[in-house]
Amino acid sequence: MHKQFLTALILSLSAMAPVAHGLTTWKGSTSGYWDIPTNWAGGFPASNSTVRLNHDRQTNSYTVTVQSQAITDKLWMDTYADVPVHVRVSSAGSLQLNSMRMGFKEEDRESSFTIDGGSVWGMDPTDPSVTNTAFLIGNNPDCIATMSVLNEGTLSVQGSNGLIVASSKESIGRLVVANGNVRIKDSLTLGKGPDSLGELYISGTSSVSITGALHVAKLELGALAPTGTVHVAGGTLECGTLNIGANGVGSFTLSDGQVRALDGGITLGQANSTAQLNIYGGSMETAGSSMNIGHLDSTGTLFMANGNLNIDGAIGLGSASRSMGTLDLTGGTITSKELIIGAATSSTGIVHLQGGEIVILGSLNDSIQVSNGVLRIEKALVKWNNPNITDWITNAVANGTIAWSNGLPYGTYSANGFDGSFTNEGSTLYWDNLDNGSSFTQSVIWVEESPYNTWAGDYLLSGSNALWSADPDQDGFDNLSEYGLGGNPVNGFNPEIVPAFQILTSSGQAEYIYRQRSDPAAYGLTYYLELNTNLTTQSWTTNGYTLIGGSQDIGGFRTVTNQVPTGGNSSLFIRLQIQYE
Repeated sequence: MHKQFLTALILSLSAMAPVAHGLTTWKGSTSGYWDIPTNWAGGFPASNSTVRLNHDRQTNSYTVTVQSQAITDKLWMDTYADVPVHVRVSSAGSLQLNSMRMGFKEEDRESSFTIDGGSVWGMDPTDPSVTNTAFLIGNNPDCIATMSVLNEGTLSVQGSNGLIVASSKESIGRLVVANGNVRIKDSLTLGKGPDSLGELYISGTSSVSITGALHVAKLELGALAPTGTVHVAGGTLECGTLNIGANGVGSFTLSDGQVRALDGGITLGQANSTAQLNIYGGSMETAGSSMNIGHLDSTGTLFMANGNLNIDGAIGLGSASRSMGTLDLTGGTITSKELIIGAATSSTGIVHLQGGEIVILGSLNDSIQVSNGVLRIEKALVKWNNPNITDWITNAVANGTIAWSNGLPYGTYSANGFDGSFTNEGSTLYWDNLDNGSSFTQSVIWVEESPYNTWAGDYLLSGSNALWSADPDQDGFDNLSEYGLGGNPVNGFNPEIVPAFQILTSSGQAEYIYRQRSDPAAYGLTYYLELNTNLTTQSWTTNGYTLIGGSQDIGGFRTVTNQVPTGGNSSLFIRLQIQYE
């Protein structure tokens, strides 16, 4: 009953005022409400009207409030403006229109359109079956425009052109959804104009549904790539296809909530673009489709610290020519049917596992492939359901496509309480077949990082420079000595690590003093002296000296003093041995 009365009132007001069948502009002479006929110059907006705000270059900023049912053909907020103009659709208001354009041609003038509990319907108001609507946020060069959907408000764009945020050169457009609802029948594009910036923020209990693709930076005109950013901090985002960096620079951050690609999968770096996907929490998934990280002359990076990524297909890194794909996993769980690293010729794929878990559900022998890339392991858990995966591990180690944290790709096979393991300079990759009660065999691999490798990594040592016997700074102390004595392997000036030797005149005994780690066992170290009276026979012995004391711990090291009787020998040689186990 209330709706019928309200509609009748609007029709009555419209009947009493001239109705615009073409252009009508806002003059706001009576109030700030849309439904007051005297606020319009050119007639009250009707289904075939074109509404222009600030067409007459008004000097004061104003807000037009829609607090009841309103209708028009086109809404233009893109004229040359001296002041910002804002539209607010309140909880009691609704606006039905065919198309809208936002963005004044002034760099420091920001227009806004806020759906604050109300609703906006993008469709042909005279014939809802006609779906040629176009919604453009940031429509003019150098403009700034923001559309917000708040407090259970609804935005529904039903036209074939979808919603474009930052559509013009060097424009900035934002779509903010906080406890609101957005339905887009076709596609949502963030950043389309050359050198533009399109942004999407989703939080709270929001729901955003896109039947077509979500393009994060998609350049169609001009030479300067646009930038698109998405931050999902809550709620649900559903789209057909998710393209992050579609001929532009795309960034997508998921910290909470859910993201679903229901049709065409997820691509990071689609064509001549750069894409970054960061997952700090929440969940992201595809339905029957894959994820491409780095595709066709592009660079794609996935960083994941927490949350869940479920790909109902393959994950391909470097999935097309001249591309690079990187997966950096420090936490969370990734589930996929296949993992293909360096999938295409002249491409590169890198997987860096520092934590978290990868589950491979494919049953093919090649469910895990490393072709033109590398699997760099520090610490992680990888599960798969293919019993032939052990052959892949053997081949991967033999071919050098598993890179250890100290940069050395090759390992040696040895049994170590599991079904098998590979060890290399203290790092160990284990694999094991586990019966999890399902119809297939589940296998597990992970790496235990050695203390030495951690130390070498802190100094960015890699390749041959990371060997125990290497001396990168050429100071006469190899890496094992620097590691045990507290030296810096890339700085040759370390006088504090040089052992000291002296003869005590009072007793005629010698003292040999050196630094060692305060907890040698925790670092896999053993220290001891060897003595010899000549260098001809090489008859070294560990007998003949006494450990008489040590200093307090200072920075993880302490000084150790050893007493060595000279015994009337004309010569005595002492050397310090440091062993790593």
